[in-house]
Amino acid sequence: MNGAHRLAQIPPGVQCFVGDEARRRRRIEETVLSVFEGWDYEEIIPPLFDYADVFTGQALSSKTYSFVGRDGSVLALRPDFTSLLAKVAAGRLHDRPAPIRLYYSGEVVRYEPPKAGRQSELFQMGLEHLGGEPRAADAEVLTIAAESLERLGVEGFVLTLGHVGVFTGLLDGSGIEDAALEELRERVEAKDARGVRALLEGADLSPEAKDALERLATLAGGPEVLDEAAAAVGGSAAAAQAVDELRGVSEALTAAGRGPRVAFDLGEVRGLDYYTGLVFRVFAPGLGFEVGGGGRYDALLARFGRPLPAVGFMLGLDRVALLVDRQGGEESSAPAAEKVSGPDLGAALRAARERRRTGTRVRFGNGGER
Repeated sequence: MNGAHRLAQIPPGVQCFVGDEARRRRRIEETVLSVFEGWDYEEIIPPLFDYADVFTGQALSSKTYSFVGRDGSVLALRPDFTSLLAKVAAGRLHDRPAPIRLYYSGEVVRYEPPKAGRQSELFQMGLEHLGGEPRAADAEVLTIAAESLERLGVEGFVLTLGHVGVFTGLLDGSGIEDAALEELRERVEAKDARGVRALLEGADLSPEAKDALERLATLAGGPEVLDEAAAAVGGSAAAAQAVDELRGVSEALTAAGRGPRVAFDLGEVRGLDYYTGLVFRVFAPGLGFEVGGGGRYDALLARFGRPLPAVGFMLGLDRVALLVDRQGGEESSAPAAEKVSGPDLGAALRAARERRRTGTRVRFGNGGER
């Protein structure tokens, strides 16, 4: 590829939107953000980059684009928003009483191998509820996620809930090393019950705990799943408490009329280094992957000096736009513009100005444009 041709292309993993495509995405963003505003969340526009160690310890740290500033500081483009919002809540908003409700929209950048077929630049819309009573905050965030999709006209979506405390509670005191723990988590997440059983053969766990971990891999469905989970994890107080927390959120959502939108997956155990309680993903017909997700991360703010419980979620704009398109969402074409021109430049500009005062979309035609 010669230099001129390369300069005319955009790099793999990034996107460019023009005209109706850009307009449609902007309308989706505005609709979702209006829901966030309606629940009294405050907008935050965090920096595009920060010190690299702000993101250290996250699963995304291996995908972070980092660079050295002119002062020698190691900096990184933001791979997500949550750490940045936690830093602001602990620093700039330190004196603000909890709960703190913040929302954001914008790009994050993550390294993805060129052959993976995934984007490196992602546009996210999301919010964080920092502080407050956990069950009420969890239910509030899930309700806002549901309302956002309803306002977009998305049909058939489901919030699939899990709780990492079920998995970690069953492993309390097992002494399983980190590498083996991660492999076990992957098997549970992949619904590989047989693989889970094989990994646990020599583990220092009770037979009941091994059976329960094997069951987690396939324990998914409606509210009855919580009864099955409670019976399966009865020997672990921590795991039983996690199931009770899920039940409490489920009951609140059902009482609010959201019950049909809720399902459960006790094998949802991603992000053990990040999430501490509720985790959820948002699925909808027409896509083979989630359009968003979130969860509870009670340990994160302590890193920045202000221990607060916290929960949040995000929707990926690319995936939401694709979903709306596949479900036959409303077109976002611009109205036709009225051509304004004339031999007298000043008079033509005055005419265009008058049209604009009435809200008319104009295309100014002087200057050789046809």
